Amino acid sequence: MAVFVGNDKNHDGSNGATIIAGGTRITGEIHIQCHLHIDGEFDGVIHSSNTVNIGKDGIVRGDVFAEKLVVSGQMIGNVKSKIVEIMPYGKIDGKVSSHELVIERKGILTGESIVEDGESVVS
Repeated sequence: MAVFVGNDKNHDGSNGATIIAGGTRITGEIHIQCHLHIDGEFDGVIHSSNTVNIGKDGIVRGDVFAEKLVVSGQMIGNVKSKIVEIMPYGKIDGKVSSHELVIERKGILTGESIVEDGESVVS
């Protein structure tokens, strides 16, 4: 089940949340301004001006362009984000371009990390 929720107070969706629940698989491209939490599977490209959170059971295959990415599950592909956090047992397999990369104990990065300069890395 996927849940897409907006906030009626702001028409830009900046305070809402979108959840891709466990047991859901989505393929495609997402452009989102609100928080995104993934407990299911997503194949494709995510463009977010907010935080993308991959839950413990979540799997993302593709590219993520976000203000912040928090990985507790699996990310397979490329990431371009201001802040990337790999939580315990979280895993990124691919290329990470960020201003700040935090890998918690037992978090895994397999691939490449590039430190970015400048105001924004979100595309």
